[in-house]
Amino acid sequence: LQLFFMLMLVSADASMALHARTFKNDDRYSGLSLVCDRCPPGTYLRAPCSAMRKSDCAECPNGAYTEFWNHISKCLRCSMCAENQVVKQACSPSNNCECECKEDYYFNKRYEACIKHKECPPGYGANTTGTPQQDTECVQCQAGFYSEVSSAKATCLAQSNCKVGGLRVVLKGQDWHDTLCASCHDLKTRDGAEYLHEILPTFFIQLHETMGIKRMRRLAMRLPQEGGKKPLIGTVMKLNRRGLHDFMNSWDQGAGNDMVRKLPEVLRKIGAFNMGDKLERKLAYIDQQSKLCEELVEVAQN
Repeated sequence: LQLFFMLMLVSADASMALHARTFKNDDRYSGLSLVCDRCPPGTYLRAPCSAMRKSDCAECPNGAYTEFWNHISKCLRCSMCAENQVVKQACSPSNNCECECKEDYYFNKRYEACIKHKECPPGYGANTTGTPQQDTECVQCQAGFYSEVSSAKATCLAQSNCKVGGLRVVLKGQDWHDTLCASCHDLKTRDGAEYLHEILPTFFIQLHETMGIKRMRRLAMRLPQEGGKKPLIGTVMKLNRRGLHDFMNSWDQGAGNDMVRKLPEVLRKIGAFNMGDKLERKLAYIDQQSKLCEELVEVAQN
């Protein structure tokens, strides 16, 4: 009985295979119902078989294809890659063009389109780097690690160890900035605001991600300027987020130490109390380390 069923299965498979490569066609001249051969992949049926000849198959022209045995009268047009896609495999007579998302993009099934990989904000690193098939997966930096950039590829980095160089911790590292180290000599010769300068670019990125654009514009208007000058209101009010980001970075590069020390109060004036207090505490910690160094020098001299 088992052998019977096996023979039946083999017979069915053979019948399906034969059927896949043939088709029935009524000959208009003889009126006979004929079994014609289908055309192989890469070709199309130029003319069906008759009582006098076999099926006439022709190769697909450039830009067209057939992938399976067929009896269609025209090859299929090759697909074109959509926006943000690149050719993974070029079209050939027997294969359609294959596309995939270009670098830094992945195929989003919900939108049926290639979407740019998301960027992990400061404090987060790429746990899984994005591919053409899936998005970047972000993970918050663990204790002892940090990330100070918005990136779809950057991973969390280990915090600097001040003890290795015999230095003091000027600013304790957090998940969004590195530990800042310095010698007592440097702390005596540099203003604490200079150390704060080093983390402001990342601090401004956080502001852009948490603040509304109206508040960002108010902040830009109130940033301390050399000589007490104020930027043109009309110019600042027209800036989009990208323009505001560039404006902040430009201010940071040119701001003096006294201007940086005023930044916490400016933040509080626009209602960003938590961010203002955060910077105030960091400045206070830096100044405290500088004062401790001075006391250590005095003790050593006495």
